[in-house]
Amino acid sequence: MKGKQSIYVIFILIQSLVYGIGNPITKIAYQSVTPLWLLTIRFTMASAVLLLFCGKHIFSAAKKAGVRLWLPSALCCAGAYISCNISLSMTSATNVGFIMSLPVLFAPALSAVITKSRYELSHLPLQLLTIAGLFLLCCNGGVFSFGPGEALALLDALFLAGQLVFGEKAMREMDVLSVTSLQVLTTMAVSVIGALLFDDISVLPGIQPAAYLVAAYHAMICTIAAYLLQNTAVRHLSAPAVSMLQCTQPIMTAVIAAIMLNERLTGIGLIGAGIIVLCLVGDSLLSGRESTKRN
Repeated sequence: MKGKQSIYVIFILIQSLVYGIGNPITKIAYQSVTPLWLLTIRFTMASAVLLLFCGKHIFSAAKKAGVRLWLPSALCCAGAYISCNISLSMTSATNVGFIMSLPVLFAPALSAVITKSRYELSHLPLQLLTIAGLFLLCCNGGVFSFGPGEALALLDALFLAGQLVFGEKAMREMDVLSVTSLQVLTTMAVSVIGALLFDDISVLPGIQPAAYLVAAYHAMICTIAAYLLQNTAVRHLSAPAVSMLQCTQPIMTAVIAAIMLNERLTGIGLIGAGIIVLCLVGDSLLSGRESTKRN
């Protein structure tokens, strides 16, 4: 990639780090709260902050752009968060981290359909090798069981790819703050509806302080800060490039999960982590050469 794009690469790496912490601590919060109520608390906090400081700007931008432009990315955001959090309550954080990185394959194809961008077949071998590395990293040396939790994580990966691609399209006409805020507000609305319809309201009085602290970390760091970083990066990098960089997230998740949840990495897992890093470097070099040729 070009030198001036390196700052946006760093943005995504920071996002991967805060998510790598966020995924394991979510399982700690589930000791006293259910997924939908945790999401409701998290996104209510985040929405309150965004509306307090820039509510007028958000609604003005939404009205000007039109709902068709921003709603697809916002709905994908809501679907991604709900499916991810429920899957974390059903399977290991490392398995979820693996499957969540599948947008590295989904995003380029979806981007070609939605934004009419060119699908570079030269990147496909590195993308497939990245998936192999993720498998080694997160699946205990190849022992992988696919249950309901993994199925929901796969759905999460599809939503994440849609969020990246539709978000890239929306930010051609809208600013980063507006798109991010509308994604957060939509996710809050869907989470509230889902919690009231499908969850048990009796769990609320029993929520422990630790769960509220996790929700606050998710709201301020994983939601507002991380999504501002991601959406800023998407304006300067392509959605496929961002999804490739986000493959560092399961590395962070696996390390933190090993420390906090005793989900230990095997030697094969460490090899998988090395493969991922090498593929990221290779993809960056390939993108740089292709950019130079086009210019």
